[in-house]
Amino acid sequence: MAQSLSLKERQRKEREDLILQVTQEILFEQGYHQMSMDEIASRVGIAKGTLYLHFQHKGDLVTELFARRLHSFQEMVEQAMATPGSPRERLVCVLDSMLLYLSDKYAHFMYAYHNNLELASLLQAKLSQPFTCIRQGIATLLEEGKQVGEFEASLPTFVMVQTFFSVLSPLAYTHVLRENPQLTPEELSGYLKRIYFQGITAHR
Repeated sequence: MAQSLSLKERQRKEREDLILQVTQEILFEQGYHQMSMDEIASRVGIAKGTLYLHFQHKGDLVTELFARRLHSFQEMVEQAMATPGSPRERLVCVLDSMLLYLSDKYAHFMYAYHNNLELASLLQAKLSQPFTCIRQGIATLLEEGKQVGEFEASLPTFVMVQTFFSVLSPLAYTHVLRENPQLTPEELSGYLKRIYFQGITAHR
């Protein structure tokens, strides 16, 4: 009985993964508004009722896609935090991971739909916990850096965290890359790191 249940659960997960894969393809081809549950079911090769057993609404599909993506990013942050090195070196690793999103379709999609009330509320509910964990990880590294004299101790950590995400948000610089084709993402990454770290480094 247990083996039969395990097989059913495995089949369910494989079908769900396929549904999400097809959803991603249609999402990037057509956008959120044009995407339909009918087409997703058709491409997967399942009945629409079967699709609804997994996801009740196309918004649920999209938020699950982004939740999985953000979970992967959260794991990268945690790996960077566990990497040997100083707090600053580990924070640079986190930043490098963040800046990979400069060319990430998911990030551009989230930016394009951040004013969509329906989708924004779904995303906020689904993604708030991973974002909180990531922010806490950044704060921990900054606190460690203060303790060893790498970062300016007089600056409030919560301000440093907010500045980290404000100054270093890849989405804030997509237009810079578009309007300055001679500038590579790697060069922009270097400039942003210089601006941020020189601004918070302790003066000796």
